[in-house]
Order: sequence, then C-alpha cells, then structure tokens
Amino acid sequence: MWRVIIKVSRVLMVVGSLWCVVEPVSAQETSVPGAQGATDSLLAQKLYAKALEQKSSGQLALAEKTLEEVVKLQPGKEEAYFQLAQLHLGNGDLSAAAEAALRAAQLDPDSEQYWTVVMDVYRKTGNIKAMPSVLDELIRLNPEKVDYYHEKAYALFLDKKYEAALATCDTITARFGNIEEQHFTKHQIYLAQGDTSAAINELEILVSKKPDDKRAYILLAELYTGIDEAKKAHAILDKAAITFPDEPLVLLGKADVFLAMGKQRQAYDYLQKAFRSDSLGIDAKAGILYNTLANKRRPLDQTYVTALSDLFAETYPKEAKAHAVRGDVYTQLQKPEEARRAYLDALDINRYIEGIWQQLLQVELQLGRYSDVEAHGKEALALFPNQPLILFFTGHGYLGGKRYQEARKYLEAALNRADDEHTPFLTQLYSSLGDVYNALDMYAESDVAYEEAIAMDSTNAYALNNYAYYLALRKHNLSRAAEMSKRSNELTPDYPSYQDTYAWVLFQQGDYETALTWIEKAIGSADEASETLLEHYGDILAKLGRISKAVTQWKKAKSLSESVGKDIDKLSKKIDAKRYID
Repeated sequence: MWRVIIKVSRVLMVVGSLWCVVEPVSAQETSVPGAQGATDSLLAQKLYAKALEQKSSGQLALAEKTLEEVVKLQPGKEEAYFQLAQLHLGNGDLSAAAEAALRAAQLDPDSEQYWTVVMDVYRKTGNIKAMPSVLDELIRLNPEKVDYYHEKAYALFLDKKYEAALATCDTITARFGNIEEQHFTKHQIYLAQGDTSAAINELEILVSKKPDDKRAYILLAELYTGIDEAKKAHAILDKAAITFPDEPLVLLGKADVFLAMGKQRQAYDYLQKAFRSDSLGIDAKAGILYNTLANKRRPLDQTYVTALSDLFAETYPKEAKAHAVRGDVYTQLQKPEEARRAYLDALDINRYIEGIWQQLLQVELQLGRYSDVEAHGKEALALFPNQPLILFFTGHGYLGGKRYQEARKYLEAALNRADDEHTPFLTQLYSSLGDVYNALDMYAESDVAYEEAIAMDSTNAYALNNYAYYLALRKHNLSRAAEMSKRSNELTPDYPSYQDTYAWVLFQQGDYETALTWIEKAIGSADEASETLLEHYGDILAKLGRISKAVTQWKKAKSLSESVGKDIDKLSKKIDAKRYID
C-alpha cells in the first residue's frame, strides 16, 4: 500500500569475525597407522588437560573449542561434556548446556553432580516436564536428601499433575515424617484442585505444629478472607500478632480483613502502619499501592489511597521512584494536576528516567497544557533523542496548540523511528498525521495516512470518525465517509462527537431527516451541547424548512462561540439571512 511517509530505517549492519584459534598439536601428538584408537585417546587426554588450563586462565572461548575437539576424538568422555555444559551455562547458551549436561549424565548415570547440572539447566529453561525424571535419578543416588522430593512434588504441581504431586508428598511423610514444606506444597495443590477445605486443613496443621512460622498464619488468613470468613481470618492474625507484633505482612493481612468487613478506616490504619515499617522496602510498598488500585472486588476509598501515596513519597523524599509512583496513583484516580506535580518532583530528583517524562507529557496533554508539553518534550528529547513516544507526545503538544508544521515535524520523526511491529502505536501515529495533514490542507496525504491507520486497525473508531468528518467537510467520497462514520458509531455508541459526524455526512448526502435523528442523538448524548453541535442542528433544521427553530439554534451556537473566542461571522450571516449558508 502506498504510504504517505517512506519510512527509512537507518540500520547499520556490522559484519565481523571472531577468530578463536586452537593451538596446533605437535607432530608427536599425531596418530600413526595401526594405532588410531590409542592415539586418539592419548590426544584427547592432552587436549582435555589443556582445556582445563584454558578455562582456569579465563580463556573460555578457547576452552570451549578445545573441549569440542575432545568429544569428537573421544565421544564417551563424560567429564568433557560436563565441562562443556558449565561453559555453555556461563555464556547463556542454555540449549547447548542442556544437551551437554544430559550427555554427561547419560554416560555416567551414577554421578549426582552431572544430574545436578542437568537440573540447573532445566530450572533456568523452565523445562518443568523433564524435571521429575531427573529428580528421580537424584533421589536414586541420594535417597536421604529431602529437598529432591520437595522439588519433584512442586515440579509435578506446576505441570498440573496434582495426584502425582500429592503421592510424592505422601512419600515424604512416609520416609521423613511430617515436614512443614510439604504442607505448603499440599496447600497449593489442593487450591489448584479447587479443594479449599483441604488447603485450609494443611495450613491449620502447620500453624499448630510451627507457631513460629509467620507464612502459615498469613496464607491461612488470606484463604479465610477469600471465602468471606473474615472473622476467622481476623482471629488467626490476632494470634499471629502475639508472636509477630510488628510484622508488616500481618498488618497487611489485617488491612485485607477489615476491607472485607467494609471497615475502610481500620483497613487504612493497618496499611499506614505497614507503610511506616522499615521491614518493607520501597519496591514492596510501591507494589502494594498498585495492587490497592487494582483491587476492584474490595476497593479502598480514594481518600485513603491518595493519603497512602502521599505517605509513601514523604517516607522516601529523595527517591524519584516514590514520587513517580505517587504520580501514577493520582493519574489512575483521574487527578491529573496532582499527578503532574508528582512527576515534576520525581524529575527534579532524577531527570534521567524516560518513563517519567512520558507520564508527565501525557498528563499535560490531558490538561491541555500544550505549551508545557512542547517545552518538556524538547527537554526530554535533549536527554533521550529520537525516542518515538516522546516525539509523539511532543508532536501532540504542537497539534493541540495548532502549530501544525511543528506537529508534522515531530510526528513524522516519531513515525520514522517507530518499531514496525508496534501496530497500536503506528495506528495512533497515522491517525494523528491524518489530522495534521488535513489542518495543513494536504488532503491527499491526509487521506493516505487515515487509510494506513484503518488498514492496520479496522476498529480504530477515532481514525474512522475523523476521516469521515473531513471527507464530509470537503464533500468528497461521501459514500465511504458514511460507511466509516456508521462503523465508528457501532464501535463507540452514544458518543456525541461520532454521532455528530454521522449527522453531518448524512447532511452532505442530502438525507436531512436521518441527519436530524442523529444530531438530536448527539445533543442528547452530550453533557452540554457544543457550539458545533448547535450550529449543525440549526443547519439541518434550515434544510428541512424549520427556519425559526434553526435561527434559535444558531443564536445559541453564536453565544457559546463568543464566550470561547471563536469566529462568529458565518453564524451571524446565517441568523441575519435566516437561511443556511455553506
């Protein structure tokens, strides 16, 4: 599809070669006819010793090359595979590490060390399905190590083999007696199976046997809270508080219980106590704030959420993160002015966090502070040049300020630097460029930009609406405009701006009766009718011959336009002439 912008990716491909040289083998080490096997074995031993020397001296690439020569000469040398596995693990080549480690273990299945390396690789790769069989080997070799049994049970649980996991827990009990870790594992298994009663039973056993383990109290209280047994949860936490009076997790558990009871003030009091605790770090407290915002089932009152975010910033006055999180809280609570101040506080502490600049620019756009967006956008770009999102927001600052040439420059720059795979962002960019080009009377370019946006996302109601409206203003391709406007209203029903667009497209098509229906819908959907809606209402009424009603609407539109400093010349002419003027 023809694009309005030819996007140039400035990708510099640097092709280089890294040469790793294995030292040549002397003539004395070469094989002779009739003694190939013995010579290969001798050479493999010498090369293996050399590889260990290279590894110990930090020549890891050379050591890897040498070991590869060793296993070619002597494929049954398990120590070489073991060393290769460790080297591959070190350089992050997990696939090669898994292959080498497993080969070593297969060659010497009675080596606990080799199977341990295989497990290390599987943990790193998340190969849950392969873990139980490896753990069986480790249990065979070291049947008294209980950790192997626990890990097997947990791996089976993660693989959703719940009955096998429970059977492994029973094996632990039979061999080692009741160990607390298995109760935690069984509690998770029962929860996954939907057996809440059995899960509670495991934790109650643990609380009675290990009263000094705070985890059991907290998990048990959480379970009771989840099944609306708040009083039982409260009793458990009261018991925990005797042993752990200042434990923040107990305090947080009590906050959840009071929220479940609908006691907002008490919930806030316990959250506040937890936030004042030094035992909780800044990241944990930030996570609690975000989780509190996301809790739709038992939401905390906004007053308390903002008070917590204020306390958080007061607790860490010199941490940019604390102020940024506070800004995020206010943003989500639709308090953009407070959010803006928080982001500015964060940037006063640390100007080198790109995400905070992006958040600041977004709230300033929301507030219509376009000159601030321009200034802060330039400031951010001086620190993070060519960042597409910052270019995009800065462009929107100029667009909001009706400085269209500058907006075009920044939005085109954003497009040329955007990730080709980031379709939602590209869709927004093309939609915005459609707006800018239309404002600059670059109609062909505007049409292509909108078509690009819609081709990428046919459900983009914003692009569909704006494209349709501008086509209607130009009286161009009205059938396409009607199709798009109708679609935007289907995607976003009862939105006055989109309903007005459809009314105006129908007006340009001469279907005044249907246009009247849609403009009245738009006015009904609006909290307060804008001057544009009222003018269009009058225009449609005039075309239907209802002149007195049309003049009434035009006068209302004129009054509103005057109050916001808009041009009223055309409206005045309509009122004076008592007819529609194109």
